[in-house]
Amino acid sequence: MMILWLLPLLLLQLAAVDCQLQCNAATSLRQKRIVIRSPAAGQLGMLDRCQYAVDAWSSQVCQVRIDMERLELPQPRLNATSQLLECVDFLQVQRFQLCGRNNGQHLYVQLQRGQTLKLHFSLGSHSTQSTWHLTLTQLECPPNTLAMAKQQPSHVPTVRTLLPFLSSLLPRTIFGGSSGNPGPAAQLFQTLSAPSAADLELLAPLGCDQYYRSTTGGIASFNFAGGIYMPNMRYAICVAGAANMEISYNLDHFSLSKSSNNVLGPGYDEDCHSTVKTMGRATDYLLIANSYMANNPALQPTYYCGNQLAGSKIIARPPFVIHFSSDAQTNTSETGFQLTYTVRQSQ
Repeated sequence: MMILWLLPLLLLQLAAVDCQLQCNAATSLRQKRIVIRSPAAGQLGMLDRCQYAVDAWSSQVCQVRIDMERLELPQPRLNATSQLLECVDFLQVQRFQLCGRNNGQHLYVQLQRGQTLKLHFSLGSHSTQSTWHLTLTQLECPPNTLAMAKQQPSHVPTVRTLLPFLSSLLPRTIFGGSSGNPGPAAQLFQTLSAPSAADLELLAPLGCDQYYRSTTGGIASFNFAGGIYMPNMRYAICVAGAANMEISYNLDHFSLSKSSNNVLGPGYDEDCHSTVKTMGRATDYLLIANSYMANNPALQPTYYCGNQLAGSKIIARPPFVIHFSSDAQTNTSETGFQLTYTVRQSQ
């Protein structure tokens, strides 16, 4: 029975370990928290690609949060033939392709049961200046008890990879209790296999690609430090809140294209997003639902674009979700956005 007392400590220690995954490793890695660092500059210059594969830490893993402690790749370049902005070197994670400078950014990706997460660095320029330091945290969702009941008998606990091995070391009598109820070891395993409170707090709402949990913070477009955002990007930025709260967004920098790019000034709604899709029409925007301008509450747009919105304050009701969308076109005005936010009680 001594091993039962040691088991929680052992699992907590394993979950807390940060394992480092090497570039182009022959095997994938299964660990709760994984660190990915770029190879040394001498080795980096000889690589065309760098790939990483991460297996789910448990059958309950549904999301992976990727914190970009540091991510610096060459800036995108304009293709002379297509006149489209393209990443030369990039990080590909599911539908996201990132290049330029993205230090401090983060991303949530969804995982299906049994799915392996793959991160692909394309390094065609062979730049020795590229560098990355990513931390991947696997997050577990509460199990669907009805689905789990159909998949396996109730007396078999859903456990992490190490637990079946440990169970073989324990007497079978402590797994089965009286009248078919689980024994003490099975009950312990079921407790250990439940998602932790920390995981439940970190889980992003469905559909959110970025998720901010603090009541105050800052948000910027990808590659904001590089001075240009990528075309064909669509993602959702969410901030934690409640029904009796509101959020204020203070725009420190804001410059997106709009349908009439030859006219300076802010753009709203039809300036940013046409009801009828029109080829060649600029359609970059931030979508902030249930929002209004703090200095003019009668002005209640849903789509924001253009320039000269820096210094403005936008108030919004829950849910606190920003949708960013960029079209295939690029011009020098598309430097992106940077804002700070505050969540507070509704006024």
